[in-house]
Amino acid sequence: MGRLDTRQRTEFRSSITRLGVSPLRDVAFGLAVGTAIPRSVSLHRLPPAIVEIVPEYEGYDFILVRDDIVIIDPDTYEIVDVIPA
Repeated sequence: MGRLDTRQRTEFRSSITRLGVSPLRDVAFGLAVGTAIPRSVSLHRLPPAIVEIVPEYEGYDFILVRDDIVIIDPDTYEIVDVIPA
């Protein structure tokens, strides 16, 4: 995926923060692209504002792991991108 510039990262993070999603603290999987996460993890829809910033994220969900935003393919539960804090 394309890297976000500083302004986009700030917009992205504030859009996610407004959703009030609770971050996961202790996870038993690595935060690397291609890693499959357990299907027991609840995914959250990306808000439309995020898809406007990064159109490639259309159709993907996300989770928060500590302060990182982790973009997930809801069909395979694989990590497609990690936006660090």
